[in-house]
Amino acid sequence: MHPLIVALALVTAAPATAHAQTAEPDPVAGLRSLLARGAGATAEFYGQASTDLSKEVLLSNGRRTVIGSGMGVRGTGKVKLGPAGVIASEHTRQLGVGGKELMVEAASKDPYFAGVIATVGTLRTVSVGGWQYQLAPGAKTWVRTGRASGAAAAYGDQFINVLEMATLRKLLATKTRKSVAPWLKDHTTGRKQRIYTLTGTIKLKELYRVSPSFREAAGTAASLGTSEVTWTYMYDDRG
Repeated sequence: MHPLIVALALVTAAPATAHAQTAEPDPVAGLRSLLARGAGATAEFYGQASTDLSKEVLLSNGRRTVIGSGMGVRGTGKVKLGPAGVIASEHTRQLGVGGKELMVEAASKDPYFAGVIATVGTLRTVSVGGWQYQLAPGAKTWVRTGRASGAAAAYGDQFINVLEMATLRKLLATKTRKSVAPWLKDHTTGRKQRIYTLTGTIKLKELYRVSPSFREAAGTAASLGTSEVTWTYMYDDRG
């Protein structure tokens, strides 16, 4: 068994077309406006993942305990939008590993963990023009790693791409809860705004069917099993 995602959050920020404050915002219309205008967006993400790697060790006090291994990842970047979604992206991602000795030991037999160890540190990735380029941790030269969509640099560790129209529609269709905040002043822009929050749960196999960027990152649906993810989507009074 490979890592189990236990926490993953994505924050995107982009300009949107203003709507009347009395109108109920439509997040689909908001996204459609961004895509039509070819807007840009900034993104950041944070995640924690655990693995099934474990070992019993003897402590200095004579007691035995079990240690495990996991990863922490965070990143920031930018995306460029086009009619179909993200057409180019760049991301800087920092990966740290806990219980690294267990993962190093496993890496000699498992190519997945070998790949994780190779990317510990700061990894910069750019996807543009149908190709992906990477600057590996400690490297000084960029390498073209292969064919990839424009979204590939931004979506991998983070796998729910709300900048895909079909994906956003699917999330909205699976929402189970909605809340609306009172009008408050945004201290960054000075404008009054209202925040809408939607929450729901989606099976990863359902996400695989609708999301091209998730299919690209996941590779095959066979390993997804019955896993699901609970998501929260927030948008303002402009959609």
